[in-house]
Amino acid sequence: MAIKKKTAASKAATKTGKQLPAKASKQELATAPTVNLEDDAGLGQENMGSEDFAIPRLSILQDLSPQVKKTEDGYIDGAEAGDIIDLVSESLHDGTEGIQVVPCAYRRSHIEWGLRENGGGFINDHGAEGAALLSSCKKDDRGRLILPSGNQLVATAEYYLLVIGEDGSFSPYVCSMTSTQLKASRKWNTMINQLRIPKQDGSGTFNPAMFYLSYNMSTVPQRNDQGSWFGWKIAPSDSVLDLDDGNEIYLAARALRESVQSGELKAAKPISDSSVEDDDAPM
Repeated sequence: MAIKKKTAASKAATKTGKQLPAKASKQELATAPTVNLEDDAGLGQENMGSEDFAIPRLSILQDLSPQVKKTEDGYIDGAEAGDIIDLVSESLHDGTEGIQVVPCAYRRSHIEWGLRENGGGFINDHGAEGAALLSSCKKDDRGRLILPSGNQLVATAEYYLLVIGEDGSFSPYVCSMTSTQLKASRKWNTMINQLRIPKQDGSGTFNPAMFYLSYNMSTVPQRNDQGSWFGWKIAPSDSVLDLDDGNEIYLAARALRESVQSGELKAAKPISDSSVEDDDAPM
């Protein structure tokens, strides 16, 4: 009778006294549960509503932003002042080339910040109603509006956007403009408000929805007697309906606007750093 040699695995099983599992039969393998990732799409997120998500923010990197300084913990390899950054994913976009966006909703707000020299930090978003606090503010030697609490109040223009990727994909973002960039905001609002397109019956023109047109958002160097910084440059681009999957993008933009208007969707809290707070940009 032939004697079978023990394999290393069977020797180990004999030594430890453990019984190795028997090899599954073809029939058992055929009836075993299989994994189908598409069938499990979204599982575990059933109890998440729109109120459980926050839209990430876009911002411009400045010379003092930690992302561009190799000595800072937040340094990102390759980041430069003037780049556009998603502060959540830390993805970068070339500021000179810019990004294509579809504005979906606008909100004017008044953000309360702790002073940077006192540790900074987001305190509260007072919304449009925060304008009532302006009368209680006093300007300091840097031109900042200081509340009786000692915190800073910053008038902020917020745009809820869809950013269109090079592959045609689109994602929601928020872009805040403060301080020196309120001029760019007013110019953009004027472009949107003054846009007119023909009515279908030929009887005249009308002002379409904010998300009728896409825009290119790029960055440009700006300066005054007190210094230099990077700011926003907004230029009209293609009609949304002329884009690939334009109908889908238009409907997504309308849905985003409705979510913002209803209060269901919130923006991620602003981050108190030089790329967002913008109080280091010379006035």
